[in-house]
Amino acid sequence: MKRRLVIHAGTHKTASTYIQERLHKNRHLLSEQNYIYRYPSDHVTTFKSLVKDICNERWKKFKDYIDKSSESDKHLLLSAEQFSVPLNDANTLKKIKDIASKKGYDLKIVIFIRSQLDYINSRYTYSLRRFYHHLSFNDFLDTIKEGKLAGDGKQRGLIRKRDHIFDFWSHFGPLLEAKQAGINTIFLPFKQNQQDPFDQFLEAIELPTELNWAHCSNRYLNQSPGIRGVWLSRLLSERLKQEGIDHRMIEGSSKIILKEESWRGWKDQSFWGFNKHLAKSTYKFFEKHNELFAQQAWGSPWPDNFPNDPELIKRKRCTYRPQSIHEEIEMHTIADQLVRRINHQINPKSWYFFTDSLERIASRINPRLAPKTV
Repeated sequence: MKRRLVIHAGTHKTASTYIQERLHKNRHLLSEQNYIYRYPSDHVTTFKSLVKDICNERWKKFKDYIDKSSESDKHLLLSAEQFSVPLNDANTLKKIKDIASKKGYDLKIVIFIRSQLDYINSRYTYSLRRFYHHLSFNDFLDTIKEGKLAGDGKQRGLIRKRDHIFDFWSHFGPLLEAKQAGINTIFLPFKQNQQDPFDQFLEAIELPTELNWAHCSNRYLNQSPGIRGVWLSRLLSERLKQEGIDHRMIEGSSKIILKEESWRGWKDQSFWGFNKHLAKSTYKFFEKHNELFAQQAWGSPWPDNFPNDPELIKRKRCTYRPQSIHEEIEMHTIADQLVRRINHQINPKSWYFFTDSLERIASRINPRLAPKTV
């Protein structure tokens, strides 16, 4: 069998970090199964730098990386959700395929597809907790239907990102054409039939799931804030914009809200921004293109691949809103404290550690806010 260069390219919010950590922990078992999973250098634990070079047409490092493995008769495996951009660009994809072919590899691409309702809700909470924007869920949904994604950059290196990331028929047009032209491209329906994404991925690359694959800690699973965390994320995003603080200036921005929830002992329900009417109209909005995509990707109807969609449409909206002036003041106070801590992180002084710690401890004396959903 000819060697394969397998690239797992996400997409975002489809357990990519979890899959990557399990691949890393199982490098030796993968090797026994004829797969090499190795980072570009000893100083990194991701393939992001390789993607960056590819997107900037700096091909030497990619060729050198392939060369290091080409002496072996094993398949080569790479994983980074950022690969979805260059692989979805026709010219870049051709270059990757040609380089792989010259080194004796057939290219194989694996991408997870997440049903729009679930995917949009997840991207909303993800982008809010990273402070990319401060849109309401309804406004966020409107931008998506226009083909945009709030807070997302237009370029990755020299490649212009494709719009309509939730309209898979439009967004993945180049990859669907490549699939038709013979490039081995597998689109996996994310987490259907309650299957573990790592097992789905193993099956896609023709490895047995029943081997003794090592697990990883829960911190590598997708983490999303609860209903109060989402509300606080939006408020804090608005405050940061008023202060002129860009999210790229904040170290560890993705963990700030999650840590605050943990500190305050909030164990809230998961956020769900759709009501039944919004869910039904959104499903209808993508329905025609979903069917076209499903036939091209799987040769079967969309509902066969996403049997859980009807349950998502019926799911009850679950959001947070302060139920009293006192409760709202407390939430705004928390936001004030977080803005100060972020400001202190960007412009540090030696005493800030002590003053911030004291303020944080004092804030725990206040009664905890009881979660209420609307």
